[in-house]
Amino acid sequence: MNHITIPLCELFQIGSSKRVLKSEWKDAGVPFYRGREVTRLAIDGSVNNELFIAEEHYAELSKCNGVPTAGDIIITAIGTIGNSYIVQPTDRFYFKDASILWMKRNSDVLSEFVNLWLKSPLFFEQLDRGNGATVDTLTIKKLQSVRVRLPSLAEQQRIVAILDEAFEAIAVARSNAEQNRQNARALFESYLQSVFSQRGEGWVEKPLEDLIESNIIGLTKNSREQGEDKTWPYVKMNNITRENNFDLSSFTCVDATAEEVSKFSLRNGDFLFNTRNSHELVGKSCIYESNSFDTVLYNNNIMRIRFRHDIYARFILFAFSFKDVVDQLHAMKSGTTNVSAIYFKDLKSLVIPVPPISEQKKLSSKLAIIATETKRLESLYQRKIAALDELKQSLSQQAFSGQL
Repeated sequence: MNHITIPLCELFQIGSSKRVLKSEWKDAGVPFYRGREVTRLAIDGSVNNELFIAEEHYAELSKCNGVPTAGDIIITAIGTIGNSYIVQPTDRFYFKDASILWMKRNSDVLSEFVNLWLKSPLFFEQLDRGNGATVDTLTIKKLQSVRVRLPSLAEQQRIVAILDEAFEAIAVARSNAEQNRQNARALFESYLQSVFSQRGEGWVEKPLEDLIESNIIGLTKNSREQGEDKTWPYVKMNNITRENNFDLSSFTCVDATAEEVSKFSLRNGDFLFNTRNSHELVGKSCIYESNSFDTVLYNNNIMRIRFRHDIYARFILFAFSFKDVVDQLHAMKSGTTNVSAIYFKDLKSLVIPVPPISEQKKLSSKLAIIATETKRLESLYQRKIAALDELKQSLSQQAFSGQL
């Protein structure tokens, strides 16, 4: 099939905008886009904009430097690069220089064809070639130099029609899979909330301090005292996942005295609470379960809690996801966005609803079964989403290498 391979700069005049100072931004007028707005345009086709420039300023830019017109393409050039958008006939906007590049169409190439090519693996492979790493800045010179395999206009139109139809079907299937994944998670969350809000006989609300046998912050070891050549595995806050599971797939080690080993060792069933982290992650919890090592220590960003004989630790872990408890924990956070803490002087007053021990174990068993099934379904739908993404990339690869 006839085609030519040419630099992109022979199809588009590639540059950027005239600089608009921050002091020239307005609350109303002509929309002014940054990289984040162009990314939303590339994904959704529309954007809720919050920045503008004055009508008079836009008119001056249009007269002296030109403004984006139908068929032009704008593309993000810093950070998340390569999010491209075709300017539509009804569009009227200006954009931030440097972080966005402007491709002014100066040929009869089909912009829709080039825009799809800009989203293909072939484009990004050219960007990364020779750099040894993923490029995070797209320069004018680099964009000018990338080469596109250009078939006839009729073939461009055929490829665009095929990919548009295929990508629309993939988008629908992906949306359905994502909705099913969210529904599976919502079903578990709904059941968990009902367990703690629709209580039967024998339930009582008690502060955490009335439920525990002991609590202790972990062993302090600085970074120089940690390493693979040390003796004892050393659990840190990253070993507690966002989903409140324990993960020992990655860890460091420390040396410790016999007294420290005795004081800071973990045993199966211990409740671990992350006392210091980012504002979002502080308060992560898990149950320690591991048969990999006889002795495992934990650090000073974690509190080890052991409960009374009539309190089941795994039930308390589920309780820590109950909305009323979550809200209390959130109110206890102190510090900044980067570093926040929940101190025991506050945590001890955390009110937790608990039934008799037999009911704690029964409900925990039910919740664990549903949680396992939820994870299975989430994993299934996530694999479907990944397969659809891979199919989209494969179709794109075939289309722009002449195999479609």
